[in-house]
Amino acid sequence: MELFQNRITPSSFAKITLPAVASMVFMAFYCIVDGVFVARLIGENALAAINITLPLINLTFGVGIMLAAGGSASVGISLGEGRQEKACRDFSFLTLAGAAVGLVLAALLLPFTGGVVTLLGATPALYAYCFDYALILILSIPLAIVKTILEYFVRTDGNARLSFLLSLTGGVTNIILDYVFIVPMDMGIRGAALGTASGYLVPLLLGVLYFAVKKTGLRFRMPRWNFRFLAGSCSNGSSEMVTELSTGVTTFLFNIVTLRILGENGLSAITIILYAHYLLNSVYLGFVCGAAPAISYNYGADNRPQLAKIVRYSKNFLLVSSVLVTAFAIVFSNVLVGIFAPPGSAVFVIAKEGMMLFSGCFLFIGFNIYASGMFTAFGNGRVSALISFLRAFLFPVACIILLPAAIGGAGIWLSLPFSELICLGFTLFFLWRYRFTYHYAGALTPEKPLDA
Repeated sequence: MELFQNRITPSSFAKITLPAVASMVFMAFYCIVDGVFVARLIGENALAAINITLPLINLTFGVGIMLAAGGSASVGISLGEGRQEKACRDFSFLTLAGAAVGLVLAALLLPFTGGVVTLLGATPALYAYCFDYALILILSIPLAIVKTILEYFVRTDGNARLSFLLSLTGGVTNIILDYVFIVPMDMGIRGAALGTASGYLVPLLLGVLYFAVKKTGLRFRMPRWNFRFLAGSCSNGSSEMVTELSTGVTTFLFNIVTLRILGENGLSAITIILYAHYLLNSVYLGFVCGAAPAISYNYGADNRPQLAKIVRYSKNFLLVSSVLVTAFAIVFSNVLVGIFAPPGSAVFVIAKEGMMLFSGCFLFIGFNIYASGMFTAFGNGRVSALISFLRAFLFPVACIILLPAAIGGAGIWLSLPFSELICLGFTLFFLWRYRFTYHYAGALTPEKPLDA
């Protein structure tokens, strides 16, 4: 927490945000490694099966991020106000609530695993892969939710480096066990799922140990059984839930439309592009995860100059990174696609052509993600949820339905760039509308100094 209390400088802001960026990028990287193992060692049908079951992962992390982001904003504000005991008890209660919700979700979904994967679009050729992978994912739902909560609150406690180390540990565990389960133990796609579940368990245990042995700062205390706080956390974090669930819906629509227009090779190609999207998108997800605790803390402390600096530094980062990430996606499209599919194959050709069109979304997506996360950090779940609903559901669904029908296969790849561009107009409106409400107006006027 001392890092949030100090005067914000470009160097200190980097210490707050860059570990979170590295953490999210590495998390995306090890998910991609998971996909590479499956594609290269099991087959492209198994890779397509993972894409079909992706909405289950979106549901799981949607719940976890909703609780974590919404709750950490309130806890961060309490810490900024100097109410440490309240913050600790609320955090402890939220962790237990997350575990309970995870167990209930797993119990509800487990008996209907077969029906769920069929509903998500598993074809007869893919059903066995989908069922085996989904079964283990459902059993690991409580682990994924609690792990997400603990990683968020480690950052809220001001320990961004440890949060990165937790992700690093989980990723390394996943990669190593993926290979062990798939190759020496010959467990196929079930081995990939067990590797993923193990990647949840290890950082969870380390996170529990961290908060259990601490004597100062945010730590486990006797829970404060405050269901109003739980409801408020869900409401405030609903934008993150909307984003994850909407991603599941849009992935489902992508799968259906792509399968209809481009066939099974197209389905494998869209899977590859969505992996690349997840990797590059993680830069912005990590950045807002790192900046959000500092926003909440300084908002709670009513430190207006610090808030304005945080927003200005964020704006500068987003302007530069949007161009760099887009350029990276275009220049290294051969590499990103070639990781999964052999160059020259039908899947490679389709994915490469799609990546060149799809990359335009990275020019706009960072601002939309950041604005949603920033309003969550301020405790304004309504605006945050609206931005998330527009960018992750309404506009993508409309574009996925309309553009392919109008221009064919190219419309599949242009759906997200168009939807993010449209959403950017609404994002800029909300940023301008609330500039005085949350005291960051100076950050939107470059000519105005922001000395603390």
